[in-house]
Amino acid sequence: MSRLSRLGGFVLVMCLGAGGVAQAANVTLAWDPSSDPSVTGYNLYWGNLPGSYVSSLNVGNVTQAAIGGLTDGMPYYFVVRAYNSSGALSGPSVEVSKRVGVPSAVRGDFTGDFRSDVGVFRPSTGTWYISGIGAISFGGAGDVPVIGDYDGDGRADIAVFRPSTGAWYIVPSKTWSGVSYTWGGNGDIPVPGDYDGDGKTDIAIFRPSNSTWFILKSTTQAGVAVVFGGGGDVPVQGDYDGDGITDIAIFRPSTSAWYISRSATGTSTSMVWGGGGDLPVPGDYDGDGKTDIAIFRPSSSVWYIVGSGNGAMITVAFGGGGDIPVPGDYDRDGKTDIAIFRPSASTWYIGNSSGGTTVIAFGGGGDIPIIKVN
Repeated sequence: MSRLSRLGGFVLVMCLGAGGVAQAANVTLAWDPSSDPSVTGYNLYWGNLPGSYVSSLNVGNVTQAAIGGLTDGMPYYFVVRAYNSSGALSGPSVEVSKRVGVPSAVRGDFTGDFRSDVGVFRPSTGTWYISGIGAISFGGAGDVPVIGDYDGDGRADIAVFRPSTGAWYIVPSKTWSGVSYTWGGNGDIPVPGDYDGDGKTDIAIFRPSNSTWFILKSTTQAGVAVVFGGGGDVPVQGDYDGDGITDIAIFRPSTSAWYISRSATGTSTSMVWGGGGDLPVPGDYDGDGKTDIAIFRPSSSVWYIVGSGNGAMITVAFGGGGDIPVPGDYDRDGKTDIAIFRPSASTWYIGNSSGGTTVIAFGGGGDIPIIKVN
């Protein structure tokens, strides 16, 4: 019996149930039909750890089904398998995952429409220009844009990190009332992410001088220090195991190695991917809920991506010399799109994963794209 028709086709399309922990939540899952004509139905399998599925449901011969009775605040991992009239099962689909009942904002989505927005920060005037919103004055020269969903409302918040003072200035979209924190200092690299899985971006920095990550968790407002990495490493934090928690991770240009501390299992993994001069551009390019290892090679304008679902390599020529990679989900299909900002022309080029290329003139010389990865 054949495997499912397209391993990357199993897609989490909806997540319902927002309350607190220990409440029931529902998810709706959809997948591509098997190409095997003998298929008579599908089984869904799920559990709380990658590769471990303790529950199952026979959903019949449909390609969409709802799973209820899940616990808010818990991560879930899903696969689907087809079966025939004899009960023989196909191999499992690509695993997809989601922390249910917790808001999850699309990177760079300031309007709440589940699309990354085109936008730049202009240090010379301290002005943000965001498509669909307009111009907002916030910050100044030397500030680093550190967008994130700091208030957990499913929308990105305007925020800057000021290296000279170690101050973070944030404008939560829920209230539009600015708040500030002092966390870090000169030489530190801001690494915001949801390190505690509560749906809110946490303030965090990576200190190259001692290879330490300092994280201020939003759930407790308590600081955590973790030693991970070394001198010259580039932080590449992301949710590589799909549990809804940002994993501490670094890319080491000198050896082209990626080192990832996985929150789901408490283990560290490594992989060699890339080379000298490459720029790390992690993102969920296959839409399985997990961050994929990826690099952009400026010398050849090629993107090299390793799909977390099946380990397949994707190679795409997109961009040119001097371009800044700005991957994001611009077409709202749940997958990270390959994209670049070209400062010389003040133009964005977006290779939509759903098909086609979008070209947008936005920004100017000296502007910093606010969705910039590194």
